[in-house]
Amino acid sequence: MTERGARLVLGALVAGLAAAAVSTDLPRLSGGRFWGDGATYYAMAASLAEDGDVRYEARDALRIRREYSFGPQGVFLKRASGGFALDRGAGFPWIRRVGPAEPRLYYAKALVYPAVAAPFVSLLKTRGMLLVNALFLGLTLVLGYGELRRQASPASALALTVVLFLGTVTPVYLLWLTPEIFTLGLVTAGLVAGRRDRPGLAAVLLGVAVYSKPSNLFLALPLGVEPLLRAWKAEAGGRPWLRGLLESARRGAILGAVALALFGVNAAVTGEMNYQGGERKTFDARYPLESHGVTFDNSGFWMTTEHVGPLVQGEDEGQQSDRTDPVRSATELRASFFWNLGYFWVGRFGGAVPYFFPAVLAVALFLFTRPREGPGGLALAALLVSYLFYIWLIPANWYGGGGAIGNRYFLNLLPLVLFLVPRGREWLVVTGGAVAGVVFVAPILGAPVEHSLNPGRHATYATFRIFPIELTELNDLAVFTETWRKKLRFGDTEGSRAEHRRADPNAYYLYLPDEGTWGKETAFGGEGVWLRGGASAEVILRALEPMRRMTVRVTGGPGGDEVSLKVNGAALTARVGPGENRDLVLAPARGFPYYGTVLYDLRFRSGASGPPDVDGRVRGAFVQIALEAERP
Repeated sequence: MTERGARLVLGALVAGLAAAAVSTDLPRLSGGRFWGDGATYYAMAASLAEDGDVRYEARDALRIRREYSFGPQGVFLKRASGGFALDRGAGFPWIRRVGPAEPRLYYAKALVYPAVAAPFVSLLKTRGMLLVNALFLGLTLVLGYGELRRQASPASALALTVVLFLGTVTPVYLLWLTPEIFTLGLVTAGLVAGRRDRPGLAAVLLGVAVYSKPSNLFLALPLGVEPLLRAWKAEAGGRPWLRGLLESARRGAILGAVALALFGVNAAVTGEMNYQGGERKTFDARYPLESHGVTFDNSGFWMTTEHVGPLVQGEDEGQQSDRTDPVRSATELRASFFWNLGYFWVGRFGGAVPYFFPAVLAVALFLFTRPREGPGGLALAALLVSYLFYIWLIPANWYGGGGAIGNRYFLNLLPLVLFLVPRGREWLVVTGGAVAGVVFVAPILGAPVEHSLNPGRHATYATFRIFPIELTELNDLAVFTETWRKKLRFGDTEGSRAEHRRADPNAYYLYLPDEGTWGKETAFGGEGVWLRGGASAEVILRALEPMRRMTVRVTGGPGGDEVSLKVNGAALTARVGPGENRDLVLAPARGFPYYGTVLYDLRFRSGASGPPDVDGRVRGAFVQIALEAERP
């Protein structure tokens, strides 16, 4: 393939993305529903386009309903006073200061993405935001190709660019009204500008990315360290180390000034620099000002982010409130950090291997093969520092929340891979990435709206069930957006303060992350779950206390069953006829610590087969579980 041919293909891809964006009726395809944080960003862009502000008012919800029949879902708002507001009655320049006695509600997300999207939204509504996403993904493809072309032929550079950015889970985020693709383009542009000796521009672009998500600061590591390395390698004389230090400081100053200026804009607009701090809530079904009697105080859920990192037992109790996550023990946090080191790469819901396999392969090749280019070392350092920071800072949410498909934060790191593919290994990454893309992400990309609305569905497929479930993020895994699967109560798990009754230490919760069961039901005089006949099932049991003994009662379904059970390496089997009982008794090894409770991963396998019942179900055995806690 010639250079001209590669550029024609690239141009056709970008044009196709733009055309697809403006021809996609997302409100119709989604049935008038939002997902992720899309409602907040759409509302912000629409408010900027039509009102010139990011203040939430009653008419905003009505405006959203013009396109989305379900209305807003999952909107982040904060109450603040101060800053400035447009006021035509105030005289030139028609701006007045908002006094402290005038609290207002503002959208509580970063301003840049909706500000860029606002002109497009004013013309094309939702299609305008999709077009912004398409253009920034197109920018990523063009810049990525240009960077890879410095080491590879046109054909291999093009193929690697396509596999890296279109053969991963990345394209599904084109339909998300959130800044993932926008930030991907910003970071790519910033890193490439740095490589092409445009450090000032790189610092500006990365400064914007840092404002949008402060953890992006570590992506600027190559930009800041490169002058120091160049000075270290320079010949003695002329104080090259001083020039290098001053250049690093200059770049850092530009980046910091841009980020701080944007936080300053946030303060001027809303009265507070931190768009995630203060009195911040998320609202799902009831919205302030939309209905009579609904206020900010009596609706919504606190989502304030003031503290860096998780709250630690024995250190941060004074900072705990109904606005923060619960305090966790240092021992539990260390265990979570250890497990997240692996989950980040091979987890079922957020692991890089199933969702970004070309990136993982490139990292492995860079580490274990040669040649290694100098920029690759800095890119790898930035990736690893970001990786460690994410799992330390947000151990219970490092992949982006329950609505994410794969690790949405990894999109910020993906451009670093442009510098990690060893010269001459491009086609190996292309081939491996293409195969993995077909196996893992093709079903998701084939039905992106369906999977965005049901972000955990793909993880129930056999191809994903080979990966371990991220127990550190149990409550926030994408599959548990289907509430019938999550935190199913068995026994008195809560107790009662009013009655001075503590929870039953033998009570527990069940989580059902796959299709191997039919959900919680009552049968044979007790509560339990029916196994799906002929299928395997993973059941996560969350005990309130470490247990001494677990008894699993297996009752045969209409055709009987042969059930195998594995827990922490122990394996048991029960063969039962129709209606026949058999108890499997075991003493599980030490469980997995989770917010002061203990998790046990139970693996069932039903051998039943036969025609479905009158309700269309093939039932294997009915399973009931009884616990005996170590502490009564």
